[in-house]
Amino acid sequence: MDGTSGAIYAIYLNSLVHSLRQHGSSTATPQVWATALQQASKSLANYTPAQPGDRTLVDALHPFVETLAKTGDVKKAAEASRKGAEGTKGMKASLGRTVYVGGKGFEQVPDPGAWGLSEFFLGVAGVKGGEEGYEMV
Repeated sequence: MDGTSGAIYAIYLNSLVHSLRQHGSSTATPQVWATALQQASKSLANYTPAQPGDRTLVDALHPFVETLAKTGDVKKAAEASRKGAEGTKGMKASLGRTVYVGGKGFEQVPDPGAWGLSEFFLGVAGVKGGEEGYEMV
């Protein structure tokens, strides 16, 4: 894992595991996962100021967590994550690599961290992404 993403994932996943263990349930329902993901997001906020709109992986993470909490539907949450990642196209970066690398062209593509995370979530949901839309795999 390159850059800050590795540290962010390590912090987030460690917090997620801790939250799941604290729950104490042997059944990991979507609601149990949503609660643990929300707790992990709060923990992550202690280490990074990244928020939706900063053009980071948080632009894909936040909509996934919030949609899963509201709907309990992993597919809808994954699709919300993709929409968040796509929303980073043209977004001015306030955090992340784009801020210090500079250059041109990044405006036409989504943030790589957000896009990669949304791909992961689509895979977890069993949805194949693509330019034409989504399909179950």
